[in-house]
Amino acid sequence: MYDARWSPIHPALFATVDGMGRLDLWNLNNDTEVPTASTHVEGQVALNKCRWHQNGNLIAAGDDVGKIHIYDVGEVSPFTSVDYSHYKSALRFTWKCLFTKLLWCQNLP
Repeated sequence: MYDARWSPIHPALFATVDGMGRLDLWNLNNDTEVPTASTHVEGQVALNKCRWHQNGNLIAAGDDVGKIHIYDVGEVSPFTSVDYSHYKSALRFTWKCLFTKLLWCQNLP
């Protein structure tokens, strides 16, 4: 993986690009081990940068030969109230685990 960027509108969605020309979109509300969507650039190019448009519906990926590939990800990126409730409960669980670990660590000799 050469770059990763969080969606500007969806707190559980991020994109990654790699040296094999692959762009992956990860939605942590759906799965943490398998990308929600992915695409591969034709040819033997490495994708080394990605950037979201501020509206969250487009993502640009730059390759090692200087080309920019723009993808419409509007169907993957909408953020709904269901997403928010999943995200909020996952975040609450994560903070609870971190807080518990911090308390446990403070009680060590």
